[in-house]
Amino acid sequence: MLLPLPQRHRSVEENILPLINIVFLLLIFFMVAGALHTRAPFEVDPPGTEHATDSNPRSDLLSVSADGQLALGGEMVDEATLAERLAERPDDAPMQIKAHAGVPAKRVTELLGVMRKADITKVRLLTVHSADG
Repeated sequence: MLLPLPQRHRSVEENILPLINIVFLLLIFFMVAGALHTRAPFEVDPPGTEHATDSNPRSDLLSVSADGQLALGGEMVDEATLAERLAERPDDAPMQIKAHAGVPAKRVTELLGVMRKADITKVRLLTVHSADG
């Protein structure tokens, strides 16, 4: 006499496990493969401020290192190249300056003069918010 094999019922948890595995694999892939922002070619430690506001992530970023090196949009530039590239920008686009805390104010003022010659009217100086000030 042949007896039928008992049928195994699949639970809902068994059906969802492959989906969870795929979602986690996609999450890991995008975390490893995706670059969220460009990094400056050198370390910049901006000065602190007590009143922080939002910055516009769409504007261009000029980084100034402690020893005076310049990077525009993540690429190293000298002051002559900086003036040329700033002159090519649209007039209404805001510019951001991220200077190391050890950069003298005179150097930042010189860079603001270069921007003024390129007809850049909107400039933001990036700082680090310090709550204990």
